[in-house]
Amino acid sequence: MALDSARSMKKILRFLFGLFINVCILFILVKAFSYSYDFAYQVFATRAADPGSNRKATIQITQDEPLLDVADSLKTAEVIKDKYAFILKVRIGGYADDIQPGTYQIAPSDTNQEIIEIITGNGKSSSGDSNGDSSDDSSGEDSAEE
Repeated sequence: MALDSARSMKKILRFLFGLFINVCILFILVKAFSYSYDFAYQVFATRAADPGSNRKATIQITQDEPLLDVADSLKTAEVIKDKYAFILKVRIGGYADDIQPGTYQIAPSDTNQEIIEIITGNGKSSSGDSNGDSSDDSSGEDSAEE
């Protein structure tokens, strides 16, 4: 009789342990899919880090500064949410070689695409003032060279 109760207790513990392992695996999968979705959303969506913010952050980009350092500066200034999503968006768009050195005023209310346009010189001239080669102030607009 004691042998039967030991066997049934062993079966119950084996079942509960298997159930616990399956729940842990399910939890990990849900977290992984959730993170993947959020990451992909940050890469492909046009949402700002802080849409309601009125503040501006000053970002300094030097000549030949690696993209990782640029993204790290933007993340530190809380202008972007995820530096790796920003890097991927820049690489997918083919803008990695177009980043211009200079000092830029960038707001957290700017989307990743707007930030890319600002730091590559293809965007709003009012949000960034580049210390680039251009010294001609006769025109109020920057022209895109494509």
